[in-house]
Amino acid sequence: MIVGRTCMRMRSWALVLVMMALACGVGLAQSTVGTGSILGTVTDPSGALVAGAKVVITNTQTAQTIETKSSTGGAYTAGSLAPGAYKVQVTAPGFSTLVVPVTVRVGNSSTVNAQLQVGKENEVVEVQGTNVEVNTEQATVQGVLNAQQIENLPVNGRNFLDLAQLEPGVQIQDGANFDPTKVGFSSLSIGGRFGRTARIEVDGVDVSDETVGTTTEDIPASAIEEFQISQSSLDLSTELSSSGAVNVVTRSGSNDWHGEGFYFFRDSRVSASLPTPPGLDSPFQRHQYGGRFGGPVIKDKLFFFVDGERTLQHLQAPVLEVNQGGAGTPGNFAAYSGTFQSPFKETELVGRLDYQLSSNAKLFYRFSYFQNSDFATFFPSSYQVYDSKNITRQNVVGADFSKGTLTHSLRYSYLKFENQIIDAARGSGLPFADFPVSINIGPLSTGPNLLAPQGTPQSNNQAKYDGSWTHGKHIIRYGASYNHITAGGFAAFYGSSANVYGSPSSLASVCITNPSSCPLGPDGTIASNPQNYAILEAIIGTGQGFSTERPALGFPAGGLGPDNRLGLYLGDTWKVLPNFTVNAGLRWVRDTGRTDSDLGALPELNVAFPGYGNRVRQPNANFAPQLGIAWSPGNERKTVLRAGVGLYYENVIFNNILFDRPLRLTQGAFLYTPDVCLNGSELPVQTSIGTLTLPAGTCNQSIGQAAQTIASFQNTVQALSPFNLSAPNPEYVGNLLANGQDVPLGLFAPNYRSPRSIQINAGFQREIRRGTVLTADYVRNVTTQTLLGIDVNHVGDASHLNLANAQEAIANTLSACGAGTVNQAIANCPALHPTGAPGATFQDFASFGLTSSSDFGGACATNASNPLTGAALGYGCAFGGINSNYGALPLLFPVGRSVYNALQVKLNHTLTRPVRGLRGANIQIAYSLSRFVSPGGNQGNFPPSNPVASGDQDFVLQAADNNQALRYTGPSLLDRTHQLSFGGTFDLPRGFRVGAISHFYSPLASAAIVGNTGQLGDILRTDFTGDGTISDPVPGTKQGSFGRDFGVSGLNQVINSYNANVANQATPAGQALISQGLFTLTQLQQLGGVAPTVPNAPPDQVGFHWLRTTDLRLSWNHTFAERVTLEPSVAFYNVFNFSNFDLPPGVLNGWLNAGSGSINSTNRQNDFRVGQGTGVFSLASPRQTEFGMRLTF
Repeated sequence: MIVGRTCMRMRSWALVLVMMALACGVGLAQSTVGTGSILGTVTDPSGALVAGAKVVITNTQTAQTIETKSSTGGAYTAGSLAPGAYKVQVTAPGFSTLVVPVTVRVGNSSTVNAQLQVGKENEVVEVQGTNVEVNTEQATVQGVLNAQQIENLPVNGRNFLDLAQLEPGVQIQDGANFDPTKVGFSSLSIGGRFGRTARIEVDGVDVSDETVGTTTEDIPASAIEEFQISQSSLDLSTELSSSGAVNVVTRSGSNDWHGEGFYFFRDSRVSASLPTPPGLDSPFQRHQYGGRFGGPVIKDKLFFFVDGERTLQHLQAPVLEVNQGGAGTPGNFAAYSGTFQSPFKETELVGRLDYQLSSNAKLFYRFSYFQNSDFATFFPSSYQVYDSKNITRQNVVGADFSKGTLTHSLRYSYLKFENQIIDAARGSGLPFADFPVSINIGPLSTGPNLLAPQGTPQSNNQAKYDGSWTHGKHIIRYGASYNHITAGGFAAFYGSSANVYGSPSSLASVCITNPSSCPLGPDGTIASNPQNYAILEAIIGTGQGFSTERPALGFPAGGLGPDNRLGLYLGDTWKVLPNFTVNAGLRWVRDTGRTDSDLGALPELNVAFPGYGNRVRQPNANFAPQLGIAWSPGNERKTVLRAGVGLYYENVIFNNILFDRPLRLTQGAFLYTPDVCLNGSELPVQTSIGTLTLPAGTCNQSIGQAAQTIASFQNTVQALSPFNLSAPNPEYVGNLLANGQDVPLGLFAPNYRSPRSIQINAGFQREIRRGTVLTADYVRNVTTQTLLGIDVNHVGDASHLNLANAQEAIANTLSACGAGTVNQAIANCPALHPTGAPGATFQDFASFGLTSSSDFGGACATNASNPLTGAALGYGCAFGGINSNYGALPLLFPVGRSVYNALQVKLNHTLTRPVRGLRGANIQIAYSLSRFVSPGGNQGNFPPSNPVASGDQDFVLQAADNNQALRYTGPSLLDRTHQLSFGGTFDLPRGFRVGAISHFYSPLASAAIVGNTGQLGDILRTDFTGDGTISDPVPGTKQGSFGRDFGVSGLNQVINSYNANVANQATPAGQALISQGLFTLTQLQQLGGVAPTVPNAPPDQVGFHWLRTTDLRLSWNHTFAERVTLEPSVAFYNVFNFSNFDLPPGVLNGWLNAGSGSINSTNRQNDFRVGQGTGVFSLASPRQTEFGMRLTF
């Protein structure tokens, strides 16, 4: 371990030294995503190009200067510049000296075209500064906020990523939407995508989480000099991203001493009430305090800057459970409403040194530290509380140099991130916290957290070089980047407690037939006690949490990677004309350690399914061209027409490898979370001593009756699963195939391709008047090659009916019933139904194999048991797929495709004394009209507690249809047709200032799902396409139909049409049985082997809602002692206290047969109000008042 780490560091530093040596040989500095630049052309009064003109660029705050000369084509570039105020001085023999002030912004190229006047060099012509912000050089769709805007806008919680919401088409997303390690973090949904893929860079280096996505650290708001977000035609030097990127530049010291101290306070007693359970209080307090300080160590030479911020929050988080109806109605769990303790602590520190090495060379060093701890749940109505702790440290060194027409920039970063999750439910006194198993029934989720314990570290050594050469009318850009990324850790999912899943509408049959055997609930009926519900699915954990055999980052196993990412690019910025620029480039990137391509073929898989066991392809030819144009007609440079197109690659997050590698290794004890119950059947589990199964009948009991048996079974399996990397791996795909078991979703298909997007944009910028710029762009992003799971054995597919197996299943069922015909079994089946209704059901036939093998977790011959004898069936399922000797074999194929189309409009307005009584105003208005469609994923076996997850195209998704993976492509759950945002500050007389941020987003969308009924043989009920997957959308609909094709007013029309034309009719699997003369439609109807009816929506059904919120801050500035300013303030977040609903992850689910919380069973009383759970401080939660004090100098 020590030798390995030492070698790694030596390789990283060696690469840095080589880059510096190369750079110093040619001179050094250039514009990158972490900096800005100044470029332009020098002409004489006639417009002729002037070569050899001396250009001196000076930072007005630090007095740092850069000197360069215009090329033979009259062009010049400054290379990499820190954002800020500069002046450009141009001199040439025979001409007067020209001085132009200009503002540099991160990721932007500021144009200063110098037209010299004939005269003496000692004659200085000063051009008045301009507020024109039209970018005449780039096609990138982007936006930038500076330090003043960041300080003056009421940014909720001071989270730096919240700033991005002021750009069209961008939504803030709770990091907990996609991973528990990201509670307390935010992420950015750009163009409807999940926040995993937005690339986050600070000072030109990456801080993204390679394991699950979004950022590894927060940055103090007061430490930010500029914030940029780009969505299309991304800069060549941008790291991997198929959706968009954020670039942050931190502040630095200057020749003036400057600093700030602040304190902000919130309390529930001066805020609007949260949506708490009746009679329960949910108090909270939040304290945020910190400061910054910077200045010169050596004037004009060495500068320092430090910043620190602390957040301390106390909260009784509200958990609001609901009733489905009157007393005795299944799913009545409102009595379990309550609160849990949810403290939150966060510390953010930044320190920076800047050194002017020479007039054309500068260095900087930055250190940042981030730490937080948050008690939370994975979704608002859960009691599965966990404590998530994060620590991130980063060291960054940068160098920028220039010489003549050559510019260069170097960056080196070492980042170490660690997350730890600990269960905080057991022993807490919360509902069912100490029950033998964790319970999940619709929105209700109790018991120890299924995700604990876990620890996930990550390290990233990054070195980057960016250079440019100005030659004639061309600026040739080139660069290289290298990342050595290691991740890993331990995640013993379900290890602390087995998890049992049920449906709010499905009481256990034993509690229906014999209610006296089941305990009463709070309302005096069995329906209000979660112990009395049927078990749809039960999952256990082996207690092992490693997913690879590799030691890494202090763990004996579980290492991910290393990913040795290498990127190269070459581009040209060609000034075809002074007002017409063409940007063209080619980028190449190669990742390793992302696809398990280091492992060989899987021979057992190739025997069973030839070709699918081949080694996974390693992508080595990811070449990404891009082209952009910018044309500014006329000479005023107040309008620019721009367009761009490019190819942008992504990678798979490390988390996806956690599900692939354990299936490929013959030895080792790895993370293994098998189903032990599914739809009333006991499923086999592989252990070190062979296959084990729960006692027969366990899964047909109620949750309460089976809980201790399941918990004891888990303890037995864990005792047989010690950590041993040399022991046989029971989860190895060869072992699963040999036993005919389903292979879990996770294996990469051999033809792996890196996800990528084609980004297209076309639009204009126009300075309407001085200080007012209008931008409009058409933006299109087509993302392809994302991963979707497709079962290559096509288990359950109606076209693969095995007639002989079907006939044997029917014969054995009739024999068990003592009947000679199906009609006789329907009339009487005493052996299988000794109590209750005497006749057989289709579930009886399915239990003898007349179904998909997925109902038994594998091939019927070895995994299904005779309901009467308990012996293995010994023959295959009727719908056993291509080869009924094997179970399901889902592989992740690069076939996913999503499309984002948008019209994005933005108005920036900066004016001094625009009207009487207003000293100044800075306004930004953003609007997008868009549609984002993606295929979505299969909805699973039970109603999802977090419906957003099925639309996460960057994670492991099972296709919703095995035959046509893109069949249900439609609006994603994060798609919003309209997004309108406003941000502005207004300086009033007598030192008063008003800052405001408003967001108005149109409603979300959802599929309308006929979900799994919880019985064997559900392919005859909810598989409407015959592909073998269940829980399909209503025929004729797709993802996002509810909310786009029809709303609440049209929902019952859709349901009535379904009930009239589809319900009580045969699905393709049922039709296959009818076609073979095995059943009639009437018989299937009598048996319950047809599509179910679904209930109508109630008269007061709610749908998805508009999100509406306005945050307002009023402050007063008083300056004393010349430069010290005191600023008390009061802010109101959601000042009008709009009631907001359905902010992911707390949203309506699309299941039409799931009860409360779904799109046809939810009214205002049990809707998903924003502010439940740990979402108290989130965007659009009930109004909160914040008092603040800030001292600046």
